[in-house]
Amino acid sequence: MSTVATKTALEVLRCQPETTRAGQVLYALTKAAVSMGFDVSTTLSYAGASPWLLIWGPGAPERRDLIARHVAAGGRAIALDLAYWNRTHKVRVSIDAAHPQAWVMQKTWPATRLESDRPIIRRMWKADGPILIAGIGVKAQTQYGPAIVADWEASMRAQCEARWPGRRIIQRPKPPTGLLPPVEGVLNGMSLVITWHSNIAVDAVRLGIPVVCRDGAAAAICPAELPDEPLPVPVEVRDRFLANLAWFQWAPQEAFAMWRFLQELIG
Repeated sequence: MSTVATKTALEVLRCQPETTRAGQVLYALTKAAVSMGFDVSTTLSYAGASPWLLIWGPGAPERRDLIARHVAAGGRAIALDLAYWNRTHKVRVSIDAAHPQAWVMQKTWPATRLESDRPIIRRMWKADGPILIAGIGVKAQTQYGPAIVADWEASMRAQCEARWPGRRIIQRPKPPTGLLPPVEGVLNGMSLVITWHSNIAVDAVRLGIPVVCRDGAAAAICPAELPDEPLPVPVEVRDRFLANLAWFQWAPQEAFAMWRFLQELIG
């Protein structure tokens, strides 16, 4: 990365092909950044000449590699994707990775954003209910290695079968975008959710269901291995986690506030 004169120099990488949603969000954030005095360059291929990189879709393997390359060179990568809740109009914001688990519990942010979002938060756990093993998408499998993910899921299933003989285990691949049923209906009455990483782990946390996960935002507060007795995250930890996570998802019309938040956090 070349030396630049200002810490607010920003490369907005418009990876092609680009979805309509990505284009709209990147346009709004670029416009706000320019208005706030950022030194913005928009590129179609990675240049690496600015300390900050804004990129959509960190789950794509080539974009994950660009993020790692940018961070290794001393920069900050701001990665955008669909939000954890209110997905139709908000996007999640991560720093230097696909998910913000390294940042979300660093401090306690006000609960005002969570209160405004109003996601469903309740207890849907049934201690002897089914176990859900939720698969991850093809792009994510490519990152970690499909065989590695499959072996881990098989190991988790075998451990559950040995621990709770006769307990129903539902192994569910990630459905295509747009074909997702209401998640509350899927998770209601589950005793445990296991996933390498998936937004459904965050959904399970807010619905009071124990989670085992290897990566993703919920990894900040959930175990990566099967515990002796899976229990819901304590309410005080859950509430702090969700309140903080609300600061890592924004709507395009909140672009100015999002940039101010990031400047305070990593500027």
